[in-house]
Amino acid sequence: MTPLTLDEIPTLSLLYKLKKIEADKVNAPEYDASAALNDKISVIKQDITTLAVDAIVNAANTSLLGGGGVDGAIHRAAGPDLYDECETLDGCDTGSAKITNGYELPSQKVIHAVGPIYWKEGRTASAALLAGCYRTSLQLAVDNECRSIAFSALSTGVYGYPSGQASLVALETVRKFLEEEQADNLDRVIFCNFLQKDEDAYFEHIPIFFPPIETEDETTKEQETSTEPSEILSQLPDAPTEDPKDLEDNSEPSPKKQKTDDADDDFVVVEKEDASEEKPKADL
Repeated sequence: MTPLTLDEIPTLSLLYKLKKIEADKVNAPEYDASAALNDKISVIKQDITTLAVDAIVNAANTSLLGGGGVDGAIHRAAGPDLYDECETLDGCDTGSAKITNGYELPSQKVIHAVGPIYWKEGRTASAALLAGCYRTSLQLAVDNECRSIAFSALSTGVYGYPSGQASLVALETVRKFLEEEQADNLDRVIFCNFLQKDEDAYFEHIPIFFPPIETEDETTKEQETSTEPSEILSQLPDAPTEDPKDLEDNSEPSPKKQKTDDADDDFVVVEKEDASEEKPKADL
């Protein structure tokens, strides 16, 4: 698949203009509208291994040695050198992240974030751990002079984190980081989803944290100078068409040096707030 460049990934400003995302008519935004920040945030439904950005964030497990889902897909696309570098990192704690080179990927770096297992940690602890994944990943990107970073939907596959709750944590953590700390050091933060449920969750909650700019003057100007809809729509990339099972999330790797395992079919994705009643059939 041809790598997707930053110029081909739509920002929130464009998505609002196309009405792909609508302003929330019920819930008031929790933050002020910012055109500058809306130009820095992107949401896309795409295979993250195709993004030609500075860093992509892998939904890793504590070993960092690969697994199923997006973890296995990234390891396969990066080649064996990624596994070799990960072997030197001595694993990673849940709620944190570590960075490696991207090797054969179109991205320069891979940030390996270990999200929480929702049914195991519970809602409150999971939220704090997931926020830690996003915050640490953003800081690693800045520290390593990465101007663009793309996140996979951390913990929302076999780790059972409900997509709606996970998107709220991700959006708030990114908004706070950009607003309070490092906005000048990042040009783009991308939420890259492979499954429709994850994209839907982001589209629903984005207006709470990154509301659209709406003024009478801008509306008039847009009507006078707007690009033809067909031209704007042509800027959006095609969504992936491959079987999404291969990129849903990760499972723990086998003891062997294996980078191409698919996710264990015995897992059950938990989508309830009280996940304790619906645990996976096999341990992660």
